[in-house]
Amino acid sequence: MAANVDHAAISKMALPDLASPEGATLASKPGLTEDKATYSDARGLDGTFKMPDLSTLQFVKGEAPAAGKPCAVLFWGKYAKGDYRTMVHVSYLMRALPELQVLGVSCDAAKEDCEAMLKKNGTAMPTQSIDELIFDMSLAFDEGRKVKEAFAAIGKAPAPGFLFLFDKNGVLVWKEVFTSSWMLKQGQFAEQCALLLAGKPLIDNGARPAADDEDDEGEEIAADLGELDIPGVGDY
Repeated sequence: MAANVDHAAISKMALPDLASPEGATLASKPGLTEDKATYSDARGLDGTFKMPDLSTLQFVKGEAPAAGKPCAVLFWGKYAKGDYRTMVHVSYLMRALPELQVLGVSCDAAKEDCEAMLKKNGTAMPTQSIDELIFDMSLAFDEGRKVKEAFAAIGKAPAPGFLFLFDKNGVLVWKEVFTSSWMLKQGQFAEQCALLLAGKPLIDNGARPAADDEDDEGEEIAADLGELDIPGVGDY
């Protein structure tokens, strides 16, 4: 286990101000450019996409999320070391918002790789500037990639760093992509989780500006996806 880790300091660095989550507008986050922002007309955010069937998942840590409660789904991969920081920061988000359920779905090709990730829990990873790897969320192997395929119905097949937020009715209400260079604090996902749990309206960025709508959605998100499952630019 990593020693002398200042979790309070890391949490403050990793997370935005959750005391006033409604303030996380596009205007308040100058780094949140159109290529990184989530807009109301993004695929899947029309209220029709619901949490897919999770019965094929094989859990290596924890269990399936309870029905009737908000839940975030994070895609990850043992091979995608550049995205480990996202897993750590989401774990701190869970500690800040204890009611938040998070399901981690592995993109690894084999269950053995998924299981091997557990050995890293609690260790340091200096190469990624991580003092202690912590994975508080449930972790599951996606047998047959059925869950991944279900999410692909609303954009690119998800890869490590893709985050989805569902309300208590299992309806998708938000999605973002995070990388080693674009972290949780810089986006709006954490604040949207806080607002959802508090029963408050989520921040609405409106429709994507038409001038930048060159693709199906114009959503050009280049994720730091590690060695495998690298999607092309565009339709997320």
